[in-house]
This record gives sequence, structure tokens and C-alpha cells, in this order.
Amino acid sequence: MIFLNKTTVIPELNIELEIEIHDKGKPLDQIKIPEGWRLLTVSEAIFLHNSLKYRKLLNMEETWEFLEQPFELNKQKGFITKFYVGSGRVDLYCDGSPQGSVPTLGVRFCRDIKDSLLNNGS
Repeated sequence: MIFLNKTTVIPELNIELEIEIHDKGKPLDQIKIPEGWRLLTVSEAIFLHNSLKYRKLLNMEETWEFLEQPFELNKQKGFITKFYVGSGRVDLYCDGSPQGSVPTLGVRFCRDIKDSLLNNGS
């Protein structure tokens, strides 16, 4: 059984998202994404990082995490995407191997939520 960390709702994106990164140092091919959950997309990560409120809440001032691969060609080749923020810069790496990792690289899961859940506060 997989236990998720504390989550928060991001109403602007209609997602529920884990606040903390976990499984640091594990290659993506060794991380099981729970049913109904997924990785952040590149556009979601950019939105969250560009928002001062969410950047602080999610500790995205310094992060190194896996994202969904945005490019079909890279998906076909089995490449994964990594999002790095640190040392005064933001980087997106879209051609990594799913077997590779570094000690600080991790994952946070998110899931799409329905508008009705946002309005009910559930």
C-alpha cells in the first residue's frame, strides 16, 4: 500500500498535490505512481513556481523533481523529464533515462479534481 504525504488543493489548476517531495534518489522506473494520481505537467510546474504563494508552500525555491514528459518523440524513446530549481536558476531536462537519479531528485504526485469538490471544500 502507498501512503501519500500531506496534500493541498490548487484551485487554479483543479488539482490536489502533495506538498513534499519524496522517494528522493530513486529512479522514476522504481517509483510506483498510485492509481488515480500522476506527475505534474511542465505547465503546472511553471505555474506553481511562478506563483510566490505556491512556490513557498511547496518549497519550490529549491527543488529537483520528476515531471510528465511533454514531448511525444521523447516519450517514444522512453525519456523522462526533470525540473530543477536552485543556484539562482530554473532548468527543465526532457531527455533523461528513467533509470537515472541523483540523491536530491524526487517526486510529488497530483491528481485532477472535479469543480464540485473545489466548491464543496472537500
